Amino acid sequence: MAVWAALGGYVSVTDLRRAVIPRRAVWPAGSAVALLLGAAAVTGGEPARFGWALGTAAAVAVALEAVWRLRPDWMGYGDVRLIVVNSLLAGWWGPAWALWALTAGALAQWPAALVALARHGRDAKVRWAPGLVAGTAAVVAVRLWAEGPAP
Repeated sequence: MAVWAALGGYVSVTDLRRAVIPRRAVWPAGSAVALLLGAAAVTGGEPARFGWALGTAAAVAVALEAVWRLRPDWMGYGDVRLIVVNSLLAGWWGPAWALWALTAGALAQWPAALVALARHGRDAKVRWAPGLVAGTAAVVAVRLWAEGPAP
């Protein structure tokens, strides 16, 4: 989770400053998160849990790839990459939690999105990384508090 938290902080600041979520940060950190979750699953004797996390991230990746291809003006591809890594982490507790993380992230960023819409109209560009990270952090915190790292 520390790797993911470092990624979240970095991409949030970078997105706010430069309106970009760098793939050079997301993919290595996402790979590290996957590697660490895999190691936790093997040492904890729960390899199926890692399978669920990977499957959840893959399903989210396919769905968001389709949305991005159909409507690239809705979100940047950096957002897609970040959501996939978030889904990998939240998917550790089950597929539904990845969707809760995405929902919480969208809700967290709506106030900023409404301000951007009011200022710039329909051409507004919303920087979603801070909200996506905050939403995933909230869901992960709830799961850790309710069940611990392994339910």
